[in-house]
Amino acid sequence: MRRATLLASVLLLAGMLPAAAQNLTVTWGEDDNSARTYDPRVTQSRHETQIIVNVFDTLIASDEDSKLHPGLATSWDVAEDGRSITLKLRQGVTFHDGTPFDAEAVKFTFDSIVDPKLGSQGAVDILGPYASTDILGPYEVRINYKRPFGAAAPNLSQAELSMVSPAAVKKLGDAAFAAAPVGTGPFRFVSWERGRQVVLERNDAYNWAPEFMRRKGPSQVARVVNRFIPDASTRVAALESGEIDMSDLTPILDLQRLQANPKYKVMVGEATGLPFGLMLNTSHGILQDPNVRKAFIMGIDRAGLSDDLFFGLVKPVYGPLSKATPAYWPGVEKYYPYDPKKAAALLDEAGWKPGPDGVRVKNGQRLTAMYQPAAPLEPDTAVAVQAELKRIGFDIRIEIITFAKREDLIMNNQDEIQPLRWISGDPSCLEVMFHSRNIPAPGFGKFNYAHLNDKELDSLLERAAGAANPAQRDTLYGEAQKRIMDSAVWVPLHEQVNTVAYRADKTGYRWARTRWNMKFYDVEVAR
Repeated sequence: MRRATLLASVLLLAGMLPAAAQNLTVTWGEDDNSARTYDPRVTQSRHETQIIVNVFDTLIASDEDSKLHPGLATSWDVAEDGRSITLKLRQGVTFHDGTPFDAEAVKFTFDSIVDPKLGSQGAVDILGPYASTDILGPYEVRINYKRPFGAAAPNLSQAELSMVSPAAVKKLGDAAFAAAPVGTGPFRFVSWERGRQVVLERNDAYNWAPEFMRRKGPSQVARVVNRFIPDASTRVAALESGEIDMSDLTPILDLQRLQANPKYKVMVGEATGLPFGLMLNTSHGILQDPNVRKAFIMGIDRAGLSDDLFFGLVKPVYGPLSKATPAYWPGVEKYYPYDPKKAAALLDEAGWKPGPDGVRVKNGQRLTAMYQPAAPLEPDTAVAVQAELKRIGFDIRIEIITFAKREDLIMNNQDEIQPLRWISGDPSCLEVMFHSRNIPAPGFGKFNYAHLNDKELDSLLERAAGAANPAQRDTLYGEAQKRIMDSAVWVPLHEQVNTVAYRADKTGYRWARTRWNMKFYDVEVAR
């Protein structure tokens, strides 16, 4: 018996766990069931990215703190003029379909992203001013840009620029590839039962994990099940009954309760990028007036809202970047403090006078706007904002809609107030929401919901994206954040966090870059 115990100890130290422990299943409870694509080149959804970060790899890897490491590229060199980056690629890597990863795969991936036929929603912006990819050898490429691009290296670590199998895309076509994606990651895609679950299985050939990961070689997790459970109470019940191992976006009260129970542990990820807030459409309706927009922002007690909705566990925000994002400018914290009296004065100045029912009127028109969140985008926050603004004379009407209807409204410029968040590890994401090229239009660029057309801001964002000097880059992004806040088109509300609760019998869960999605490669039995 003693010899058996000693042998087991040796195997543990060597990382050679018993067969049962090497065939773990991790079941993730996802808070949404509206996934449409698992093609990293197309998606802009963090729900879809939860699958992508486990199926695909990026050229440059990033840990949860946004530090860069070798990934599918073993090294990289940015040109002095910022107009190209040269990468040496890892050899011996294969896609899940058995085809080799090489320089041709890099060129194919990036060339396809900028092809309008693909309809890229996120990657096309993250790829930046892409011009071409030169193949310098079987395992060496040079990526060229139309202008200097300071975000080249960090953006190559974002999930949207993951490497796809050219053979699989050519065989299946873009639409079918989105439902059966093929990458090089630690897990391979098996099946997708729409509205119910996605199943992944271990990639037994995986032997190229980034250096910051704890394991080397194939994962101990043999199977990952991504269960779609949009209802939060059902998701928590599934966690407590053992149906799932992890609960995505766990309600704050449940998180506090589970944290006190030794059977469970919690992780709170404060995401980088655009925090949760509202975009005000300036192209029509009452929100065309800057004074109305400023009154809107100053009429919301953001600190109080965070306390009421999140019991103080989620912090209010004051600008277009979260505090954890590189180049965050603290000057935004001086903008638009909660001040109902000043907000009322701004509305008076704009000609909006209190009506008999408390709603302000001007020339027979009521101070009315539609707030139409899709179901996962915090309808409770919509109700809280509605109540806050009613006190100063706004009539905010709420309609909970589907993502499909939301997109139709935005494409046809029929929206007025839209909640938005954007998970990104780099401040260049500001171009996606605030550059005039991204005013909503079919296909590319549809996230400037404010219809902000500010050429000076465009120039700032372009110069910041191209700045090779980090200090200069931070300064330019600071100026851009100031100009965005001066325009009063963005209503910052609170940090975007993912509140995950999980069963304590497994350990090794870790955040992907931007601290929102979860990676399962390092998971093992808790000891």
